[in-house]
Amino acid sequence: MLTKKQRQKIKDKVVKFLKYRVLHVDDSTHRIALGLALGVFVAFTPPLGHHILLVILLCSIFRANKFVGLTFIWLSNPFTYVVLYYPNYLLGRRVLAFFGTAGEIEPARISTMFNESLSFGHVMTGFYTSEFWRELGSFFVKIGFEMFTGGLIIGSIVAGLAYFTGYRLIDGYRRRHPHHFPDHI
Repeated sequence: MLTKKQRQKIKDKVVKFLKYRVLHVDDSTHRIALGLALGVFVAFTPPLGHHILLVILLCSIFRANKFVGLTFIWLSNPFTYVVLYYPNYLLGRRVLAFFGTAGEIEPARISTMFNESLSFGHVMTGFYTSEFWRELGSFFVKIGFEMFTGGLIIGSIVAGLAYFTGYRLIDGYRRRHPHHFPDHI
């Protein structure tokens, strides 16, 4: 467990990073906020190992800031896999069940599979082994359509919120600090 001093140090580093590497990016507020939204959207999608390629492709297509997009895909990491992907699966399963195409595996078994396959310890110890990736691939084949469907829905909602919130925060920061951004106003 982290001490209060360690948590504060981490928080200070995150705030400093966001302030100087996101808010001060030499780009328009729209492109920065769009990069943020696309990064968040991709973080909610299940293609582990392909997030970087996917966010670069989407940022190129939508002319968003790639650096900011790449920064925010890291919301999906070994610490957050279960937190992000399990709700995607549950929502996707419900949506697909509504249309009569739900998966055949019981939700209790899926919960166990999530905890086993995507646990932090399992990911950290097996990430560089072919067995880990075969197991993960098999797991995602079994529940991939549900996760992808839920990820598109949740990712779209969260990305929309991220865009509008990010846009307002970036714009507000730049208005309060016009000496850093002379071309902004």
